[in-house]
Amino acid sequence: MSVPERFIQYLQEQALCQPHDRILIAVSGGKDSVMMARLFVESGYAVGFAHCNFQLRGKESDADEALVYELAKTLNVPFYVTRFDTASYARKHGISIQMAARDLRYAWFETIRVSQGYKYIAVAQHRNDHVETLLLNLVRGTGLAGLCGIQPKRGHIIRPMLFLNADEIAAYVKENKLEYRDDLSNFSTKYARNKIRMEVIPRLKELNPDLEVTLAKSMAHFADAYTVLQHHVKQLRKQLFAEYKEGEWRMSKRALATLEPQQFLMYELFKPFGFTDAVMSDLAGTLMGTGISGKQFASSSYVLYVDREEVILTPKKAIHEPIAALERPGAAVKWGTCRFESHVSEDKRIQAEMHIAQFDADKIVFPLSIRSWQEGDAFRPLGMKGHKKLSDLFVSLKIPVHRKHTVPVVTNGNGDILWVVPYRMDDRYKITGKTKKVLTLACF
Repeated sequence: MSVPERFIQYLQEQALCQPHDRILIAVSGGKDSVMMARLFVESGYAVGFAHCNFQLRGKESDADEALVYELAKTLNVPFYVTRFDTASYARKHGISIQMAARDLRYAWFETIRVSQGYKYIAVAQHRNDHVETLLLNLVRGTGLAGLCGIQPKRGHIIRPMLFLNADEIAAYVKENKLEYRDDLSNFSTKYARNKIRMEVIPRLKELNPDLEVTLAKSMAHFADAYTVLQHHVKQLRKQLFAEYKEGEWRMSKRALATLEPQQFLMYELFKPFGFTDAVMSDLAGTLMGTGISGKQFASSSYVLYVDREEVILTPKKAIHEPIAALERPGAAVKWGTCRFESHVSEDKRIQAEMHIAQFDADKIVFPLSIRSWQEGDAFRPLGMKGHKKLSDLFVSLKIPVHRKHTVPVVTNGNGDILWVVPYRMDDRYKITGKTKKVLTLACF
């Protein structure tokens, strides 16, 4: 069976997408993403190419962007591009360059997906990436979730190249003379993932030449086992957690103490709230009588209080930025580390930039407010008919709980949320065919 036939078969077997779905393809310019882009186009899918220039390698980054632009032009597909000051973003948020790039690109991909009407975002991770992720998780320490590797489909993200290994991709690219660019940082062993790929895996393959296939099968079994576990944990959480206020729960000390295996299940129960295995070990000791009533255990966003008969789970009180007001069109205001600028025009062209949102100006009520997330906040995300809680949005975007209060929330004068910056705007205030004037907000 040819690679294009295997590609279609994998899409169908994993239920990644349907032939009529529009797919936004993340194209970096490397061989993996260029090959994936070609396979989608040649398979007849309606696609668009999205490219992020992280401005980390100077002219090399610009050359990557130029290659993807030319590929999109040659294949006559829409091309979306953005540039990030990745280094500044990493410093501002106190995270690594790699994590900053990940946060920026996935948030921007989702913005383009929703605003331009795509069903899925396709990312070109392959079987070797799958194996590297497992080994990296094992080295760093992981729970069962880390043993599952990379999932073919998670929400609107699909990974259609997981059926191929790196050698197969290289052979196909060479045979079909596909033009691509290598990122030289991928060959530096100062990065842990590269060290595993270039030094550890070759030694393991001396023991098992079919290492990628073997570990991929093992990860599939781990994923199935984890699914069964999570179903059990979900049912336990329903039984044990009694919600007495939104976002706050009480549970019986006796019920927690009789779980078996106790510490393992407690970790899975409280993991969504940011508690570590070490904290669960301490809590288990308290439940067994080695601690005292009134003891507290904290994660980055929640606190566990041990009472005489109960354990109480409650959110930490968040530190909010003061509310800022945008008094009128054309005004500017600062909130936290962000500066907001606004203007009104009759130009209804969509600006597909992550830091810009556009609204039907006639629906806007000034002054606008810019504030932190508040408990119970909800809005109607662009492209959706129903409402969604911001707390659920933050979970789906994988925004760490300790950073969600730094996300600016722009509200209309009538109290509606207009924009969760820079991730989503409200569908009720979007530009339509009836729009006469457009309010543009930019966040820098």
